Amino acid sequence: MDAYLQFAKELAVDAGAIALRYFSFTTETTWKEDNTPLTKADTEINDLVVKRISEAYPDHSIYGEEESVIKEGSSYIWVCDPIDGTMPFSLGLPIFTFSLALVEQATGQPVVGVVYDPVMKNMYWAHKGGGAYRNGSQIFVSKQNNFLNSYVSADGSGRHLGFSNLALLDALSREKCKVMKLLSVIYGGVQVANGKFVGTVFYGEYAHDVATLKIITEEAGGKVTDLNGNERRYDQEGLGCVISNGHVHDKLLELIKKGKIDPPSPMAV
Repeated sequence: MDAYLQFAKELAVDAGAIALRYFSFTTETTWKEDNTPLTKADTEINDLVVKRISEAYPDHSIYGEEESVIKEGSSYIWVCDPIDGTMPFSLGLPIFTFSLALVEQATGQPVVGVVYDPVMKNMYWAHKGGGAYRNGSQIFVSKQNNFLNSYVSADGSGRHLGFSNLALLDALSREKCKVMKLLSVIYGGVQVANGKFVGTVFYGEYAHDVATLKIITEEAGGKVTDLNGNERRYDQEGLGCVISNGHVHDKLLELIKKGKIDPPSPMAV
């Protein structure tokens, strides 16, 4: 795992350099079919990831937000979000990260995770059984067991998954919790492991948005499940993600459950 972790760290630094080269208030943006923005930095970083991994680990698969390479029978798959937070990035707002996780294909669980914030030069990482770290210092989730005077981040509406985030937002507000919508689930989610947030809720399906959060959070002492409180795989789509310090996890799930709705029919989508 040490070799995989070092490889991921070095790749993260190079990806961060590309992101900073394009980062400005005048970043050119196009829009994808799923109504999300795309910049040259997204594709250039994804291309770099594919190139480096294909050279170093030709038997491994790659699941990138912009491009994937699937190898039949591979033991590992690298799950990458080249820029998590493309919306703020494209507007010149410094709320974005590079994210790369190594996931076992047999279990669908990450064994290595690296998150890099190139603006603040903060690198978060973990490998299975080795603890979680930020820039060399071990980090831990908070011990807070309620939502009073705390922070939670929440991204996505959830309607396509059969959830509405409105009940959660209202309930947390009533408990005097500050809810932040950062448009970068990893930027907010890693702050659970960092001890700053008590939880993060992701109302989306993509694994590249949450694979690194799974291992970094749990190695920091927290808990990660899907929106129903079940385990999920991190090499394919799933039912969202709930990231917490563990102490408020059940309460978060209870509040999320209150927002369950009937998902829209395929014709409506």
